[in-house]
Parts: sequence; C-alpha cells; structure tokens
Amino acid sequence: MSDGNMQPGQRLRALAAESLAGYKGGTVSLRQLVDNLDVVWNGLERSGWSDEFREHWWTLEQVYSVALDRGELHPLPAEYLTAISEAVAGLETVLDSWPENVTRS
Repeated sequence: MSDGNMQPGQRLRALAAESLAGYKGGTVSLRQLVDNLDVVWNGLERSGWSDEFREHWWTLEQVYSVALDRGELHPLPAEYLTAISEAVAGLETVLDSWPENVTRS
C-alpha cells in the first residue's frame, strides 16, 4: 500500500514503526527517533493509549537531552542504553495495540 492510500493513523503508525526499526538497525539517530515520535504523538487524539505512548517518548527525550547536555552522546553510557532499550520495547508494545481511531479529527 502506498503512502497516498494510507489513512492518517496508518501513516503515523508506519512512521513510528519505521523509526523504531531504523533506530534499532542503526540508520536512525536517537535525535531523529525522538523527533519522529514527537510528530506521531502530536497527531494522536489524547487518551490513555496516547499518554502511554508519550511516557515512553518522554524517556527517550530525557535520555537524549541529558546525554547532549553532558556531552555523552557518543558513546552513550550503558545506563542510557538500558533506558532507551526499555522505552523502545514499550513503544513497540504500544504500537501492537494501535487503536483504530487514534488520530485527531
């Protein structure tokens, strides 16, 4: 299915899934992952589901911001990698339960 045939919610889910896969595969930076997931969240209706999505995103944002501030982006300390890994796993779980009507009207 081409992007032109996808509904807004499907495009957002695809962006999130591709960003997570790209980060795990080393083709998407942590900064780009944070930015892409922020775009996704901004397109979602507010709900308990989107709040859970945002919680995991917030972990990534905090880790990135602290690492940037401390000059620890390359390489990331082990405790940061653990927090990132847990947040990514949480986001993948949230994506598995992607609601049908999730986007803003």
